[in-house]
Amino acid sequence: MVLFTTDSTNVFGKFVEEAGSYNVVILQDSEYKLTNDKTKEMAVLNYEVVDGQYAGGKILYNNIVWDNGDIELSKKRFNTLLAAIGVPDGTPIESLQYLVQAVKGKKLNVTVEWQENTLNGKWNLNVKRQQKTDLEGSKPNGIKRPNEQQITQQRQNEINSAANMVAHNNTFQETLPGVDPVRDTRSFANGGFNNIDISDDDLPF
Repeated sequence: MVLFTTDSTNVFGKFVEEAGSYNVVILQDSEYKLTNDKTKEMAVLNYEVVDGQYAGGKILYNNIVWDNGDIELSKKRFNTLLAAIGVPDGTPIESLQYLVQAVKGKKLNVTVEWQENTLNGKWNLNVKRQQKTDLEGSKPNGIKRPNEQQITQQRQNEINSAANMVAHNNTFQETLPGVDPVRDTRSFANGGFNNIDISDDDLPF
């Protein structure tokens, strides 16, 4: 009697390595929590990809916040999730704790993009959209996690771009026709522009 057969797709430590849209199931370790400042409730949803080359890979920590300061926006956030998993209109939701328990094990499709964590500088997949399961299956888009070399080059490009803008502005200032930025010492402070005559007819009101 065979105990089991080997399967390289059924292993621990699988990762989703590309952005894109994925059919997922909401995992049992998803939970209800308060935000760090303890002022708002939120659902922290963890997903597992159910098909395609990244089946079994995890997409973690999709935080959906309920903000009593903006009830309509909060309703829209959670209605988007509930519509994606097929909850019928008119279903009463008693609490976020109840909602989190109810959605565990449900399937939907999520669109994810790479986003840098401002606290530790690491890049993780961040859920941008939730929609109904895609009958065509998961669709990675080929965009992988930026590596250190790419990040360094991107930041250097941003620095160079900013430096070029400053240099361009300085050149523009120095070449304004009829103005010598060194010799033209007029200013509002010394009255250089106080003798401009404007007639009443030129005033807007």
